[in-house]
Amino acid sequence: MRLILLTAALAIAVIAVTTGRASAYPQFQLATGTDRCQSCHLSPAGGGLINAYGRMEAGDTISRGGDGAFLHGLWEPPSWFQIGGDLRAAAAARKTANELEGLAFPMQLELYLRPSVGPVSLYIAAGLRGGARDVQPPLVERIASREHYLMYQKSSSGLYVRAGRFYPIFGVRTQDHTAYVRRYLDHYILEEPYGLGAGWFGSSWEAHATAFGPQPSPLLGAAPPAWGGTLYYERRIREDTAAWAAQAKVAITDDDVRATAGGVGKLWLEGTKLMLLAELNYQLQTFSGNAPARSQVVAYLGATYFASQGLLVGATVHTWEPDLTLAADSRTAADLSVQYFPWAHTELHMIGRVDARGLELGDPGFLGLIQLHYYL
Repeated sequence: MRLILLTAALAIAVIAVTTGRASAYPQFQLATGTDRCQSCHLSPAGGGLINAYGRMEAGDTISRGGDGAFLHGLWEPPSWFQIGGDLRAAAAARKTANELEGLAFPMQLELYLRPSVGPVSLYIAAGLRGGARDVQPPLVERIASREHYLMYQKSSSGLYVRAGRFYPIFGVRTQDHTAYVRRYLDHYILEEPYGLGAGWFGSSWEAHATAFGPQPSPLLGAAPPAWGGTLYYERRIREDTAAWAAQAKVAITDDDVRATAGGVGKLWLEGTKLMLLAELNYQLQTFSGNAPARSQVVAYLGATYFASQGLLVGATVHTWEPDLTLAADSRTAADLSVQYFPWAHTELHMIGRVDARGLELGDPGFLGLIQLHYYL
């Protein structure tokens, strides 16, 4: 009961929170014996609401103990109505252009609802958005729903079809929205497009396709007004301890066309308790005017060490080349992170990042962030 009261107090304390992106934690795929994201999540892409198996794993495997059920088992929702939420509070220190800035801010308050009738479900993720700095916009302008879609799926295997607002399945789908493979490929905060997607989960593979269009209102986020589509195919190998994926994307606006092709690699090394994730994309950007086309590359390489139950230590390298002919425009970053799950529903996450633009490797920027995360 004391634990329930403590978590309820935390929820009240961070009630004025900004919507973030609660994606799946991709390092748990393969490493915890789960073969795909939907083994623990209700969304085909992972993230958001977790199912009964995911809640059990959260208490027994991922954290150091506790009851992973909704509200710690205080109340069990009916099978046709799933509910959850994410709350985060954060403090940060950032150095840019020889200036040091300190921030402390509510990071996320988001609720998830999923009523269903047979194989048809409605998924809604809604919360508050805003920024880390004052002055904040009025409350009514901060209300946002970054995901809402109808989905048909008889079971977690086989066919699914969904329509509404969601991120197309693409890339490693890391929970870090500042990762270059998210930030520079239109997968940043509130950049979810509207689309129609379908996919199929096989015994050792999965395939997904999405057609998407621009958001009908600028109040819904900052995604570019693009029309396009994505393809993603993933196959698991080495007795479900490794996987490779091929992917492609086209995004068309009035000003440019971006065609992207790339791949994803995942490898779990049981003996060393090390999870490796990699993503590499080549993108060709052509313009409607006479401007020359640009060849671009964005890459991600991450390693997570499962030090003990509930304790993860990670390192990541990112790179972004907006024009391969201009070295001064490139960006490079390196991260170190620690994730601690002391009990079910609770996470303490610390991350430090250095990043450099172009050839300015001698004077990089720095970001230090600590966040407290609680999920219902």
